[in-house]
Amino acid sequence: MEALAWPLSPGDLVRVEFCKFPGDSLHYFWQARVVEVRPEGVLTLLPQGGTFHHVAKGKAVVLDHDAYVAFFPGAWYSGGPDVREGRVLEYYWNVQTPAEWTGRGFRQYDLELDVRCQADHTCEVFDQEEFLAKRFLYPKAWVEEAEKAVEAIFRHMKEGRWPVLPPGEPLPWMERI
Repeated sequence: MEALAWPLSPGDLVRVEFCKFPGDSLHYFWQARVVEVRPEGVLTLLPQGGTFHHVAKGKAVVLDHDAYVAFFPGAWYSGGPDVREGRVLEYYWNVQTPAEWTGRGFRQYDLELDVRCQADHTCEVFDQEEFLAKRFLYPKAWVEEAEKAVEAIFRHMKEGRWPVLPPGEPLPWMERI
């Protein structure tokens, strides 16, 4: 993984944008606060009461929990724990092109695949059918990197690497839009 080169500090506000390929249409976005900066990445927080805007579905959701998302330079995924009152609800990992710094936030292409993990670190891949339906649209290298990213996420969780927290009692999967 590349060394951190993003000009960020704790407390900074950043806009997180995910686009759809082909093209540059905005798929979803949110405003987050940087909570931690490490050599391996940046941890952001969309706090309880913050709004997640799903442009493609025409919906905006006000969160009833804290959503932490770590971005790792050069990585083909981002993610972290969803937490309520100090308890991990689940982990959400998005497979994507590497995050690009826009000068005010992160921008990347969503590659459909998602990995969700329960608090006990049991993980499942979601949206494989969407990825398979669109894979012919992506550059071949993106398809290969997306498939490798799924395995990298499973390793990340198994090794309990930052920002993964110690295993806890699993809860039912959260509803997502």
